[in-house]
Amino acid sequence: MNNTIFFAGTGNMGGAILRGLLNAGTDAKNIFFFDPSDKAAEAVSALGCVRVASFAEGLHKADVIFLCVKPQIFKSVGAEWKNAAAEGAEKTFISIMAGVTRKALLEVVGTNFYKKENQVLRVMPNLPLTVGKGSVGLATDGVSEETLKLAEEIFGNIGVTCRVAESLMDAVTGLSGSAPAYVFEFIEGLTRGGVKAGLTRDVALKLALGTIEGSVELVKQSGKSPSDLCAMVCSPAGTTIAGIDALEEGAFRSTLIKAVVAGTNRSKELGK
Repeated sequence: MNNTIFFAGTGNMGGAILRGLLNAGTDAKNIFFFDPSDKAAEAVSALGCVRVASFAEGLHKADVIFLCVKPQIFKSVGAEWKNAAAEGAEKTFISIMAGVTRKALLEVVGTNFYKKENQVLRVMPNLPLTVGKGSVGLATDGVSEETLKLAEEIFGNIGVTCRVAESLMDAVTGLSGSAPAYVFEFIEGLTRGGVKAGLTRDVALKLALGTIEGSVELVKQSGKSPSDLCAMVCSPAGTTIAGIDALEEGAFRSTLIKAVVAGTNRSKELGK
């Protein structure tokens, strides 16, 4: 990929995408970024990426623009973005801001920045992109096939992509955008359970991670549903069904459903 890329913001998610691209072989000299925090900028500059003094400068230097600021400050920084003239240069905009609609993006970036509205794309990535194992939802409404393929090329080496209608982007946020945190909590819970049962923390964590990695791969390769695989582990009157019963008492699956829905609803709130 020969595109030059500009990151407006290099926080947790923007930084994850940036580092994922570097790990996938993107030349650091082709990545520009703007971050008002000197401390945060030092860490990114140390990777070989080029810091710019303003959004306008980054906009001029790159042909793909990642909008990675927090959605809560989108309106305040939007004025600067809107005033940054691009002199007719063709740009592709990719926004990772949760809850910020494509309509709101189009109102801010203005037609000075792109030749066609179909070059403005809303996406929802997640943190595992840093290690090349992320998931990214692409909102297809009004977006050209060329722009979608470019985004899939950018993200293809650092995760899996799914095309969805923009109306489902809040659900993508509530699931894959937020779920890494739920998985981390799950890992910690398994580890603490192992410690309570008598294992050292190191051994418990190693067993938990190996079990999760193997279980994920089994779902991918077996062609069976998670429910079918669960039934295969549960011997009659065995240890696993006893554990499943404890999970049911704690409303394990119901709580996960509520977590995804809560994240989805919060994404909708951020977009208002």
